[in-house]
Amino acid sequence: MIFKYFVKFDEDGEIESLHKDKQKGYKEYIVKLIPINREKELTDKALGAVEETLRGAKKFRSEIEKLNRDIRRIKL
Repeated sequence: MIFKYFVKFDEDGEIESLHKDKQKGYKEYIVKLIPINREKELTDKALGAVEETLRGAKKFRSEIEKLNRDIRRIKL
């Protein structure tokens, strides 16, 4: 969504006020609003965590299999 706004900034560069109508002492800007889909970001993070856990489980399983082989080789 693209809008035209009249904006006034303070000394720090922060927006002091914002108007849709023309105002004296304000500069005209084109503003594009982009919606944020927070659910997708959370889903991506969750999938990344699951993949990392699966990699860790695979490493753990291979280490256990190595230990089993070593134990079988030991003769009492």
